[in-house]
Amino acid sequence: MLLSRWFRGGVPTLRDRVVKGLQQARDGDADGAIATIAERFSDALMELRGLPGAADAGWLRLAARLAYRAGDMRAAADFAQQALASDEDAPTWNLLGRILVWLNDDDAVTAFRHAAAMRPQIYGVPHRVSRDRFARLAEQALAGIPETFQTQMSNTMIVVDDLPDLDAVREGEDPDLLGLYEGATVLEHGLPERIILYQRNHENVVSDDRELAEEVRETMRHEVGHHFGMAEDELPY
Repeated sequence: MLLSRWFRGGVPTLRDRVVKGLQQARDGDADGAIATIAERFSDALMELRGLPGAADAGWLRLAARLAYRAGDMRAAADFAQQALASDEDAPTWNLLGRILVWLNDDDAVTAFRHAAAMRPQIYGVPHRVSRDRFARLAEQALAGIPETFQTQMSNTMIVVDDLPDLDAVREGEDPDLLGLYEGATVLEHGLPERIILYQRNHENVVSDDRELAEEVRETMRHEVGHHFGMAEDELPY
């Protein structure tokens, strides 16, 4: 397998990145492969399909992740299930759980449990709460922002959705996104302002109410920072 373009310092093509990503997936780092490919996930899946060689477990794991990032949840579930039938691994069980949440499939919890049983130090079973409970956690998180910042957010709406918009995922948004800020920064005017928190994605990464509250606080802190045009390391709170 030729990866010389990476070592010569040239700009790798999408096909180059897919080839390298496939090797990473076969070496056990399918999630790292997605970081290598980085974008154009639907096109990357087409490139993967065009590569010579058999569709082994590593190929299937990468295909599942590419389809998931491309917003093709049915195909992602099919690839993930084939990969698990070939060779079980905890990251792909967890991925299948997240895919099935998108498909509103009750088998999601079974997939999450498999991942947690195989690697309990990394994966847990999601902690699900009511919409009212999650909204209260969001309110508490906002209340924890210093008052000097809150006074400049009177026109900012806090919105809770289950998951990101699927069309946005197909255009490149991360399906596991926790939150999103929409609108002007404090230095701009005239645009509607919303902080959107994605409940299911928060629940997917926590195992109890304490962890959920902390995750919501961190997301709120991050998105409020966007409102003020600040990067993570610039936040004064």
